[in-house]
Amino acid sequence: MAEVPDMDYEIIDLLPDHLEESGRVTWEEMNTTQNWAELLTDSKEEYIENWLKTGPPFSFLYSGKESGEILKNFNLQIGKKYDNKNVTYQDFVWLDVDTGLQITMKTKMFKGYPAVDWVIEIENTGSTDTPLIEGFNALDIKQKSSGKTLSYGVFNRENVPYKIHGVTGGRSFADDMIPFTWELPSREIGNSVTLGGDHPSSNRHMPFFNIESPENRGMIVGVGWSGNWIANLSVEDHELTTEVGLKGNRFILHPEEKIRTARILLLFWKGKRLHGQNMFRHLLHKHYVPQLNDEPQKPLVSVNVCFTHHGRGGFLHQATEKEVLSIVQPFIEIGSELFIIDAGWYDGAPWQNWLGNWKYSKEKYPRGFKPISEPLEKGNVAFGLWFASENVSGNAPIMKEHPEWVRNGTLRMDIPEAREWFLKQVEYMIRNEGMDCFRQDGSGEYGEDSEDRKGINESKHIQGLYKLWDTLLERHPDLIMEGCSGGGRRIDLETLSRFHWHQKSDRWYDSESDQCSLYGANLFLPGSVINIPTERTDDYGAWSSFAGQFSLGWHPLDDDFPMDKAKKQVELYKQIRHLLIGDFYPLTPCSMNQTWIGYQFHRNDLNTGLVLIYRRPAAEDAVYPVGDSFKAYLRGVDPGVKYRVTLERSGKSGEYTGSELNSGLEITIAETEGVELIRYEPAD
Repeated sequence: MAEVPDMDYEIIDLLPDHLEESGRVTWEEMNTTQNWAELLTDSKEEYIENWLKTGPPFSFLYSGKESGEILKNFNLQIGKKYDNKNVTYQDFVWLDVDTGLQITMKTKMFKGYPAVDWVIEIENTGSTDTPLIEGFNALDIKQKSSGKTLSYGVFNRENVPYKIHGVTGGRSFADDMIPFTWELPSREIGNSVTLGGDHPSSNRHMPFFNIESPENRGMIVGVGWSGNWIANLSVEDHELTTEVGLKGNRFILHPEEKIRTARILLLFWKGKRLHGQNMFRHLLHKHYVPQLNDEPQKPLVSVNVCFTHHGRGGFLHQATEKEVLSIVQPFIEIGSELFIIDAGWYDGAPWQNWLGNWKYSKEKYPRGFKPISEPLEKGNVAFGLWFASENVSGNAPIMKEHPEWVRNGTLRMDIPEAREWFLKQVEYMIRNEGMDCFRQDGSGEYGEDSEDRKGINESKHIQGLYKLWDTLLERHPDLIMEGCSGGGRRIDLETLSRFHWHQKSDRWYDSESDQCSLYGANLFLPGSVINIPTERTDDYGAWSSFAGQFSLGWHPLDDDFPMDKAKKQVELYKQIRHLLIGDFYPLTPCSMNQTWIGYQFHRNDLNTGLVLIYRRPAAEDAVYPVGDSFKAYLRGVDPGVKYRVTLERSGKSGEYTGSELNSGLEITIAETEGVELIRYEPAD
């Protein structure tokens, strides 16, 4: 199959009607973003287009005083702009000459997207401790609304609310990653909502949310912090304030001490809400998700041994060379591209009581991993191993060798020697055992700080964790990186920029839940970055994972295993996976109690797309009509173009104009647990 090109669009003046929800970027959006960014240091704090407040978009208390006032007395240095690969970088430095406190805001702007990214470093350049710094918000921005909505060019309807669109986290619940919308009436004083506030980064909510203003415009916020971030949004007299920081931070800095805050990404949009979210998805794919094999990332068909041999995620320390080697050739034959051995490959059981013992068990793998990795390599399948880089159990030898490296069962990533020790264990597997993929799991406990040092432990640990991952990638740039971290509990801008994909959660094998999770995740993330294991080979079960990375939890040694069916599912997925980075269009609402749920992916650069429609077992409180027929109103297609449409399950095909597809394509699914996969492309 020929390789499919990655998306590359030019900025346009006006979105045509059929692309008004697409990820295409307009010059108006780019100009608004540029104008706002040029006033990041403006002390006048005016409003751009009567919408976005200017001035430093962060805040803190310093000796009890508001940063908005004291920063005016700091020395400000504005660095020169410099470009690298369609990104413009610029630093802003505020220095208090009296105390030595230095605030450095490192920004980058994207030449093809209306977005600004920054990280703030806080450093003590003086000779004594700084005064107390409290409540440092890496983002503190205000948006203004008239309180009225625009309808056909005329403002009407008083007190129209702001809407906050987000997605739940990977908490191992049935509604993992399901979308939600909260409303904040624009004239109610003290009306507020909170997101995050639970360790680690995507445990409670995914750290991405879209603020929709009443005037058909908005702002998407992305947070990059793999610990405990929190966002507070509040409204007073039509003005919405959004604050994002690290939970409970309150600290002094010793001389020469430096920490950083959460990374912030803002994307500004005008028009339709989904237009903003599709721009955000494209931005993440192009500038954050790491390349794979020197090409834009595409999801690989993967196998995790813990889901095989009827493990249902629990075949861990039981795995040995004999069992694992027995399924290598079957999965090569099926068409897998990545094969991972999960927890328990080291000595000791249960597996969680021996974390930090990163030497393979000679009892389980007497010849090491080469007998497994070598045939995989011959079959062009990558080999991966599971690690929990931060976690150390009491039985691990490192507890006796270097107890000072461990705090609360966590390897201290702020200690360079501890990081290097862990890297040595991983690199042995890469250099000597044929390891191609690093699977990251677990998360740390940072320990209580003193009253005037709250947040320091977490900040330094997380910074050290980023250094560990970055060093691993610098030394081994072709390494495949898979994120887990207790399931989908650590997905944020920083992990997205280092890992190729991430497990949804530690809740598996629920097709209806998976359909909803991929619906919610795809509203903000490229469809190639969420991993969902499936143990079913039938269309309904397998296709419920097709909107993410396809991970096989099959048992190919069973006498009744449908090998031909499994091969066909893998081949079909490989044919459609390039579409997952395109525009995402929900075709139904999303909830666990819906009978019908569906969504569409459209590659505007190829004018080609994919639709997945699921008919689910009817719920007593179903919120969508029950019946054998569903009408899918396709979006993004050009009304004047004729498309060849193929219904994969029923085998039907035909030609329709884009206008006809906009008006609804009738789908019939007679089964109470059924699915249809629709592909379309230009007929000529």
